[in-house]
Amino acid sequence: MPVLIAFIAFFAFALFGGALLAYPIHILLANWFELDFERVASRCVLIIAIVLFITLFRKFGFGSWQEIGFSSNQKQFWRELPKGFGLGVLIMSPVVVGLLISKNRVIDVGWAWSSSNVSLLLLTALLAGLVIALIEETLFRGAMLTAIQRQSSNLFATSSTSFLYAFVHFLEPETNVVSHTLNWSSGFIVLKNAFLPLLEPTKIVDSFIALFLAGVLLAIIKIRTNRLAICIGIHTGWVFTIKIFKRVTDSNIYSEYAFLAGSYDKVIGYLAAICIIIAIVICIRMKYRPQKY
Repeated sequence: MPVLIAFIAFFAFALFGGALLAYPIHILLANWFELDFERVASRCVLIIAIVLFITLFRKFGFGSWQEIGFSSNQKQFWRELPKGFGLGVLIMSPVVVGLLISKNRVIDVGWAWSSSNVSLLLLTALLAGLVIALIEETLFRGAMLTAIQRQSSNLFATSSTSFLYAFVHFLEPETNVVSHTLNWSSGFIVLKNAFLPLLEPTKIVDSFIALFLAGVLLAIIKIRTNRLAICIGIHTGWVFTIKIFKRVTDSNIYSEYAFLAGSYDKVIGYLAAICIIIAIVICIRMKYRPQKY
């Protein structure tokens, strides 16, 4: 329990610090770039979280990156990463097909289909997926899961990290801060707005369940294999598939089966939850040989 509280404090400090620094950082960058204040605030939170995590790495009880699931063998890491990526795409494929068949999403015929646009989309989706997966898996399935395992059961470690993993996905402000009214309190206004979606749980329950189950699947794989590269690969495959799918399709809110698509991004909902449950069952029934690095 103390470790979980420490990680919750870690998240709270990152959010507070990001809200505090958002205004001066935005003022500084405004001399060269036109940036949305909310975007600057979110990036400040991320940067503080990364710096804070690196600073507190040993305070969390870790002596090396291998202790949280990274392989000391770089070749092995890069062999397992694409395997995980393939699994991630495979798990998400039925979701893509199902949402198309149910007409929850329809092909965007107006999108500029060309070899250059497709190549750029594939590259940006892959890079975004890799960065997101590396950060989130290192934190949630790497450090957090491992640290809580040391003090509690696998069940508690899996459920608590999966809950927090799903929770942070809904910390997004829904209102824009007008640029000419910016001041030192603007970052905290953004922070307050970020919690607004959580005040209406019935509107996010479908996506929350799917994201929670995604965290459970990744936690089970990490616990049973101790291979963080596989988790990073799967997560990358999910983000890659979703970003491409959302870019080349449009959401159809009038679909008869609209309940299958998630409220979070109109992709991750009950249909995704069903696919992930199937993956969890298969994962539990498979035999693994845990790796010690």
